[in-house]
Amino acid sequence: MMRKGILSMLSFIVKPCLIILLIFGVFGVVYIRSSFLRLEYSVGDLETKKMNYLRERKILLAEKISLLSFAKFEGDQMGNDSFILPDRIKVIHVDRQKRYLPYKASLERK
Repeated sequence: MMRKGILSMLSFIVKPCLIILLIFGVFGVVYIRSSFLRLEYSVGDLETKKMNYLRERKILLAEKISLLSFAKFEGDQMGNDSFILPDRIKVIHVDRQKRYLPYKASLERK
């Protein structure tokens, strides 16, 4: 008889605890899933920002190259004609020969 009373009291305490634990578990899973989705959206936003910045970097690099090109030097855009590109006929090419180069002094043995 005493045993039935203890078991009924124990089941009276355990059943509500299990129900509360189950409810907290369900809400915990929902919270974790929603935070994971929010994290995925933020990663997607960061990836689109990264693509936009890379595109802007490519555009700026193309502008830099166009500003540094030799076409700017050839035209009248410099204001004065002090910069002249030489003709191929007026250029003298000097070939390096081994006897005119300085010798390498080292302590290494061959």
